[in-house]
Amino acid sequence: MTELHTFWGNGQYSDRKSHVFKELTGYSVLMIKGETVVEDRLIEGHSEQYAEDCAENWVLGVIP
Repeated sequence: MTELHTFWGNGQYSDRKSHVFKELTGYSVLMIKGETVVEDRLIEGHSEQYAEDCAENWVLGVIP
């Protein structure tokens, strides 16, 4: 697994961050709130941009 990108929230979501990793079968998005891992979402069958969008949606609050 190789880390590709990190995203940080701001404002009311400043306690959120996410990491995008390249996996053997696709990508994974690690969603963190404070010091707690909320979800490690496996993204298969989609592009790196799709995984980045998922990570960004987490830090923007689109994903609750």
